[in-house]
Amino acid sequence: MLRFVMGVLLVSLLSGCATEDFELYHRINEAYDFEVTHCDSFAMVTGFGRGDNALADARLSAIKQGEELKGTHIVWLQSDLGEPTKVVAVIYKCLI
Repeated sequence: MLRFVMGVLLVSLLSGCATEDFELYHRINEAYDFEVTHCDSFAMVTGFGRGDNALADARLSAIKQGEELKGTHIVWLQSDLGEPTKVVAVIYKCLI
């Protein structure tokens, strides 16, 4: 019985580690422009995506770029749903 319980716990632990990247917590917050009026905008990022999840992939690409730049907030400016799908966003750094 103990082996069974340990096996179930191990499988649960391993399946929890196998989550998709888009399900993970991100350090950057999505915001509207009126929410970041007190912040400094310092970069624009562009994300691209293809396939069935093109828009989600494009947004994830832009979010990752914003996180690499140490931004705190991202405001979406434009989404082009062509092939490839493209998004443009402004990265902000808010001190509060």
